[in-house]
Amino acid sequence: MSTSNLVPVVYNSLVNLRTSTNYNGVHTQFNSVLNFKNGTPNTQGGSEAWCAAILDTNQYIIAGSENPKTYVSLAIQGRGDMDQWVTSFKVRYTLDGVNWKEYRNGSAIAGNSDRNTVTTHFFDQPIRARSIAICPLTWNTHISLRFELYAEIEQHSFTQVGRNISPGADTVLNSTTNTGAREVLVDVLFPVEFKSIPLIAITLGHIDTTSADATGTDLYQQTRVDVQAINVTTKGFKARFYVWRNARAYNLRADYVATSLE
Repeated sequence: MSTSNLVPVVYNSLVNLRTSTNYNGVHTQFNSVLNFKNGTPNTQGGSEAWCAAILDTNQYIIAGSENPKTYVSLAIQGRGDMDQWVTSFKVRYTLDGVNWKEYRNGSAIAGNSDRNTVTTHFFDQPIRARSIAICPLTWNTHISLRFELYAEIEQHSFTQVGRNISPGADTVLNSTTNTGAREVLVDVLFPVEFKSIPLIAITLGHIDTTSADATGTDLYQQTRVDVQAINVTTKGFKARFYVWRNARAYNLRADYVATSLE
């Protein structure tokens, strides 16, 4: 199994981090991202890990976000500048921020055996959660760790709307000499380019039509008129206005809604 198609949420700052305790102000969750290096003596830049102030099994580091994420795996690593690491831990999580669950009923998950080797654990099933916590159970010398959480790529709907798309007045659609199918194509550009080709719903919001012939005599036939979105791309589409039989359209206006997952 690989994390190559997953999102590292800590690295990308997609979650907020909170801890039970911090050894001091330069040994906090700000130093907890996987492979963190401070590049300066730890008296200035802090430790190369989150380090708890209390050594017991009540310690934790929580990653949380407003929107739920689907977590697939996590990776854990020891402290880069000292021989301190977590040898086993459990995982807790919550979807609603009130009711917490324990992964594998709180069973211990194997952690690290040295400072820098990354241990990756794939969950038995993806975990849907707003917040997820790593709770150290055993450790070498001190509770210190760096970590990453990997989540599925989240897709969100992106919608754009357009109004009053028109072929113009008195076009071939209003011809008194031509009968049968007639059409006018109108190029429509989206205000913002979509990442993927969107689905489009387009409807006629204004219809000015008649079924009268060239002399003005009403033929009392059905008025046949419609609009379609064709040749859709990420940048736009063509609005196809068309009539058929003896229908005549002096003016038409259409509105559209375009939506894609991005």
